[in-house]
Amino acid sequence: MAKRAFPVEYAILGLLHDGPLHGYALRKRVDEALTPFWTIATSQIYSALHSIQHKDLVNVEIQTQDARPPRSVYLITQRGREEFRCWCENPVRHLRDMRVEFLAKLYFLRRAEDKAAISLIDDQAAFLERLRERVAQHRDLPTDDRTLANLASRFRAHQIAAAIEWLVECRHRLSQETEGDTDETESM
Repeated sequence: MAKRAFPVEYAILGLLHDGPLHGYALRKRVDEALTPFWTIATSQIYSALHSIQHKDLVNVEIQTQDARPPRSVYLITQRGREEFRCWCENPVRHLRDMRVEFLAKLYFLRRAEDKAAISLIDDQAAFLERLRERVAQHRDLPTDDRTLANLASRFRAHQIAAAIEWLVECRHRLSQETEGDTDETESM
C-alpha cells in the first residue's frame, strides 16, 4: 500500500488565503509559518501549485517586471477557499498525522478564528476517543509472538492517550487566550 503524501496543496491554499503570492514569496511564507513543524521542499511547492491550478483552486496572473522575466502570481479561487475550509475543519484520520497535518490545520484556523480551532480540537479528541475504543477491543494482533503483540497494542493505546491529553491541554490554553482577549476588549 502506498504511503499517503501530506497535503501540501492545502497548506499552499491556506497561505494564499491571506492574499496573492508569487512562488518566491510563497516559499518565504512557508518558511515563516510552517517550518517549525513541517518542511516543504521548493519542488513540492511548485508541483502543488501546478496541481491546484489544474484543479481550478487557484488562478494565475502573469505580472510583468522591469528588466526581469515576468512572474506568476497565484490567487485562491472561491472553490479553493471552500476546499481549504473543508480540509481545515476536519480532524486527521491517522495518529501519525497529528504532528504535522493537525498542527498545520490548527495554525490556519487560529489565524482565521479561535472558535474554529477549538472546534477542530474537540472533533479531533472525539475521533481519538473512538479510535481508543477500537484499539482496546482489538488487543490480539496477528503475530506468533503474543507478548510483543500485547506490547505493541499497549504502545498504540499510550500514544492515543497522550494525544488526547495534549488536545485537552491545547483546548485549555486556547480557551484561556480567547477569554483573555474578551477581558481586554471589555476593559477598553
